[in-house]
Amino acid sequence: MNYAPRTLRELAALKDILYGSDSTTADQVQDRDHDHDQEQASGPADQRSRKDHLTDKLLERLFAATLPVADTTPAGDPSSDVVERLQDQKNRPAFSVSVMARNFSRLNSRIGVVFKLQYRVLRVITWRNSSHTFSTLAVYSFCCLYPFLLAVLPIAVIVIGFMVPAFVKRHPPPPSPLPSFPVPSEGPPLADAAEFRPVPELSRDFLMNMRDIQNAMDDFTRAYDKIVHKLARPTSFKDEQYSSAVYLALVLAGVITFLAAPYLPWRHVFLALGWIVISVGHPNARQVIKSSHELYMSPQEKKLSSLFELWVEKDIVLDAPPEVRHVEIFELQRRGTDVAEWETWLFSSSPYEPNSPAHVGKQRPQGVRFLDEVNPPPGWKFGHDSVWKLDLQPLGWVQQRSVVDVNIEHDSKWVYDCDHDDGRKGEWRRRRWCRTCERQPETDLH
Repeated sequence: MNYAPRTLRELAALKDILYGSDSTTADQVQDRDHDHDQEQASGPADQRSRKDHLTDKLLERLFAATLPVADTTPAGDPSSDVVERLQDQKNRPAFSVSVMARNFSRLNSRIGVVFKLQYRVLRVITWRNSSHTFSTLAVYSFCCLYPFLLAVLPIAVIVIGFMVPAFVKRHPPPPSPLPSFPVPSEGPPLADAAEFRPVPELSRDFLMNMRDIQNAMDDFTRAYDKIVHKLARPTSFKDEQYSSAVYLALVLAGVITFLAAPYLPWRHVFLALGWIVISVGHPNARQVIKSSHELYMSPQEKKLSSLFELWVEKDIVLDAPPEVRHVEIFELQRRGTDVAEWETWLFSSSPYEPNSPAHVGKQRPQGVRFLDEVNPPPGWKFGHDSVWKLDLQPLGWVQQRSVVDVNIEHDSKWVYDCDHDDGRKGEWRRRRWCRTCERQPETDLH
């Protein structure tokens, strides 16, 4: 397969994707910003790079404008995770097309080792080489039966996977027409040491890495869509009845697993699971499993699904009434010039008790003038049949708030400030009104 561009036009287009329309680096662009005289004296190439720089700046501003400001997003807002990501990345470089292109080129020249490891794992799972698969299963079996070998495994990987091949490369075995065990040669090194360097740009390996990244992105999106499609209904509570049944089943399974876990032979469990997973990857096993699934498993899965749906419809009943809370408001009145005359002042969320900071500091209480102007808390609404009712037990809220220096008039339900020395009532009196409110759905808030 030919991985190189077939025409110079394709090569130029690929270079434009990686670096922009010219090879100007970010440092050169910044130097050009600080030296206006050099910009005026520049040629057509500099004009193109200046145009790309302006495009880059425009994209950066557009990207920054779409992000929320950290101070204006409440903690409970669903987009607060975006603010946290912004805070975590505040010491990192901002979005830039040139930086993204440069970093992509650097990543693409070094990511080949990841895909090599991926292909080796796939060869083992798909039984491309049976001896390699059985060797991997043998190592896995020993690690399951003797878990202390896991501490030696990283060292063995470094020695056998990196150092031994590097030594064999410097001391290659002598050539022989007969098949023999490759024993490294003795004496001084016969070849240069292997160097781990990034692959050259626009080379065959570089373009193969681009192809693998392209396919990996497609594989990730397909897997993501399948997982979301499978988990959307049981976990999102969009179908609340079905999700509730799944929740109960998972909780029950979790309890059973928690109780049974200490008595399970986990070494043999992991050993059996590993062999089963690898065995399923064999081509012959896949054919047998596929045919058996169509003949035997699919009808049983449909029966179990129908039984589960029937259980959900009969036993999972969601007819709970909306959440109801009681809200309170305090009617404040102030004594007028006449001892027996009281002026209605306002309705406040605070009782404005004598020892409150606002009362001691002679601050004006905050509230609304009329009772009809009182609104429910955010996210709540007053019910259709709910009305304001006077609290007939003022001693309860007085004791609950530890209010002191007050006198309670049980007949009228007013709570007065302490009497003066001359026997007059205090300057303020208050009483509590209550009303029920219901939780408002989010769809009604918009």
